[in-house]
Amino acid sequence: MNRARLRLAMALLIPLLAGCHIDQAAEVAHYRAELDAVVPAPADFTASSDLSLREAMALANQNNEELALGGEDYVQALIGKCRAAAQFAPTLSFGPNLIVADRPAALTPIGYRNAGSTVRRFEAPLNAGVNLFQGGASVAGQNSAEAIVQQRRLLLVDLQATVLLDVARAYYGVLRAERAADVLRSTLSLQDANVLDVERRLNNGLATTLALAQVKAQRDGTRASLAQAEGDATSRRSALSLLLGVPSVQGTLVGGFAAPNDQQPLPDCEQAALAHREDLAAAEAAATAAREQVDAAFAQYYPSVSFDFTGFLYREDYANVSRWTSLLALNLPIFTGGRIQADVREAWSRYRQALLAQSLVRRNVLRDVQVSHNELATANRRITELRSEDAAAQDALRLAQSAFANNLATNLDVLTAQDRALAAQLDLTTAEFDRATAYLDLVRATGGIQDFAAKGVR
Repeated sequence: MNRARLRLAMALLIPLLAGCHIDQAAEVAHYRAELDAVVPAPADFTASSDLSLREAMALANQNNEELALGGEDYVQALIGKCRAAAQFAPTLSFGPNLIVADRPAALTPIGYRNAGSTVRRFEAPLNAGVNLFQGGASVAGQNSAEAIVQQRRLLLVDLQATVLLDVARAYYGVLRAERAADVLRSTLSLQDANVLDVERRLNNGLATTLALAQVKAQRDGTRASLAQAEGDATSRRSALSLLLGVPSVQGTLVGGFAAPNDQQPLPDCEQAALAHREDLAAAEAAATAAREQVDAAFAQYYPSVSFDFTGFLYREDYANVSRWTSLLALNLPIFTGGRIQADVREAWSRYRQALLAQSLVRRNVLRDVQVSHNELATANRRITELRSEDAAAQDALRLAQSAFANNLATNLDVLTAQDRALAAQLDLTTAEFDRATAYLDLVRATGGIQDFAAKGVR
């Protein structure tokens, strides 16, 4: 019979040992489900593949380590929720023990005499316990854990939005640097032809050495600008590959998107941000969790009730001892030296901090919308003016070249016109990409970058 009880005790350990196994893939799947809910999975990618903005965002969503770190914070919040729920569940433990002690002295007709040996006693108790009432602390702790889960989920989605915007900025940074390099190469080819033309004129006595030196200096300056633009493009590709979590990006960036010409009014953008920004909702969830922690701290003033039960699967000297014991315990705090009061005060302080943080996040959200809305409007106006400037600079260059061919202008006039035309082209190119980035900043500020990544990229 005793052996049967021992076998039963060992059988109880089997599911406990099996519970030690953790499915790592299932843990990761918790936050992958949140990240992949809107942004599509990336296509197969190689370093030489052509890359669209949407594909770049999908790659970053899949590979970026910063997102994975935020995801693990979310998983830990889910674990904390399970830990809080465990406060309602009973506990069960198996604790066999072997006691070795001196055998007590025996009573003889001439008095107590030591038996001169030891006694061994083996017990196999099965212990169960449950908290019946904790003054509402367990309920408040569970509510707080659920609010923290919501907060971490929203922060993860907000981090995703930040990473997607960083990818778009890096992507357009590459496009801007490479477009500037293309403009400089085109200009350099014209300047090389101009140098050859001036050299031919000099040989025929139709130009001066000064004119040749001027056009060569202009060409060499363009070469230096081209070297800088090409270096910037290489560095920006490295930054983009870091965000995407790939070794390198060497293929062609196949363009971004056509930003709409119309711009929503600022009040509409602010309302959209207040309704959809995940960091604002996360701050609200954090305040809810902090308020529940106040209730949990105050619950320490209330009495708590617990019940414990111990049943013995095996016990030596069975006839002389109980087969089971139970204990119903009531704990009422009377004096704790101010510890509970300190906990309650600290909980209220943390709640006030959470409310202040929520207010600060709200003001930052509105500021982000106002700044990005203004920058987009400024970019739109700037592009309109730069297009006019570029057209005027191109006309001025054609007139200067025609006048120089007819000996009505100097070579310096042509060089000045060329410099102005090149600067206008570069300014317009930069402004067009800045406008796309400003539009994406506004989309991020209003909480719509995930939808943009899924549907708004062409």
